[in-house]
Amino acid sequence: MDKLLLLKTFSVVANEGSFTKAAEKLDTSNQLVSKYVAELEKQLDTRLFNRTTRKIHLTEAGQQCLQHANHILESVTDMESQLGLLNTEVKGVLHVSAPVSFSTLHLAGALSTFQQAHPSVSINLQLNDRKIDVIDEGFDVAIRAGHLANSTLVAKKITTIKLALCAAPAYLKKYGTPKHPSELKPEHYLEYSYVNYDSDKSALIVH
Repeated sequence: MDKLLLLKTFSVVANEGSFTKAAEKLDTSNQLVSKYVAELEKQLDTRLFNRTTRKIHLTEAGQQCLQHANHILESVTDMESQLGLLNTEVKGVLHVSAPVSFSTLHLAGALSTFQQAHPSVSINLQLNDRKIDVIDEGFDVAIRAGHLANSTLVAKKITTIKLALCAAPAYLKKYGTPKHPSELKPEHYLEYSYVNYDSDKSALIVH
């Protein structure tokens, strides 16, 4: 039987000084209250109350038990309150990794809005374009462009980024205007290594 329930019933009986009043306060039957107290006495192998036809009195063991019971019940109530606050109030440090250029252009406003909504959360923002190990490096959130490779991580799309292949007029004049990215020589272009490009760069925009 649930020991917390037994201790709570015993505590209410002791504080009310009556099985009947305790039953009313607990919204249960007098018989059930008596059963719970008897079960607690059985488990502790001691008498907690001296009973007469009109009154009940705590025994010496009962007084000691009441002190322990009240302490245990208060601790449980305090634990429930603290855990309840954790569920309603977000607090702590949020570790975020994000690309430099994207963060410079777009992230400041979003972080400001987040901190206004969650003032107890501090943000540790690290700007870096390299591929990171979110778990090993201790990040809670990583913002990156591209598709998530096979992983146990969860990816959420927040926006769309358009990529373009660009060429200088002098290059086009010297080598001609290609019709497809496959016509470009690898040694003639710079590729941003931190972005997962589609394998068939099918679109070409030349400026």
